[in-house]
Amino acid sequence: MAYIGLDGLLMAGVNIVGVLGPKKDHSLFYDFKNFVVSRGLNYIDYDELDEPELIQKVKELNVDAAVVCSFNYKVPKALLEATKDGFINVHPSMLPKYRGGNPYSRVIMNGETETGVTVHFMDEGFDTGDIIAQKAYHIHSKATMGTIFNELNVIGIELLLHVLQLYETQPLNRIPQPKGDFISGKGLDARDIFINYNKTAEEIERFIRALNPFILASTTFRGNLMKIMKAEIASDAFSIPHPAGTVAKIEDDKFFIATAKGLLVPTVLQFGSFFIGDSKDFIRIVNPKIGEEFK
Repeated sequence: MAYIGLDGLLMAGVNIVGVLGPKKDHSLFYDFKNFVVSRGLNYIDYDELDEPELIQKVKELNVDAAVVCSFNYKVPKALLEATKDGFINVHPSMLPKYRGGNPYSRVIMNGETETGVTVHFMDEGFDTGDIIAQKAYHIHSKATMGTIFNELNVIGIELLLHVLQLYETQPLNRIPQPKGDFISGKGLDARDIFINYNKTAEEIERFIRALNPFILASTTFRGNLMKIMKAEIASDAFSIPHPAGTVAKIEDDKFFIATAKGLLVPTVLQFGSFFIGDSKDFIRIVNPKIGEEFK
């Protein structure tokens, strides 16, 4: 979102006096810095967000407001107060629901039918500041993390530009977020990307879409890591009961994995470093047997 947001602001003619990127130990530090410099913009290096040198640099730029599109760190109070009117964040969910680093995946995993974008003022928490504007988005039944990501990037920059146009002529809305606990949009760690076959086939199919294409749902078979990009759901009415996670049926061009309810049919997958293909490739090359286990 940072790349798309920055170019969107530039194409709209917004006056950008400086750009902050990720910390120097971040995997995208040099890539993003080169991206910014290639646009002829003032890239501001820093080590820590609360360092006095950085705060002073920002103050000297006489900034009206800062705009944030994807940032993994809490912004300290001293930096928030270094601009005239604070920091404005673009968050890809309908706050206060799905605060955190990966609302794209979480809304699909949880079977939501709607998400959206919120533009809000930042405070010292994560995605907890006053709301300026929101726009809802309907989640298609076959949506993936990638399709939602693409759609919300477009909606987000459009909403942000609308907010900045308003900002030039009038004070912006400040709607406090309600207090309480709300469903989380937290990021996924290494343990969260593995398929749990004790869930239903419907839940697992959503999980696979929720991680496609940037993370990818993982499992293992015969000790080899396997990633599933796409899958279908089949009824288990035609099969005798099989333990969750085991191969329940094999046909010429597809195989079926037992779950807590229903059968999962992987259709696009990567098996270790051997191949990327479909179910037919998996059957032909790996030759799975009824009862073998996915873990």
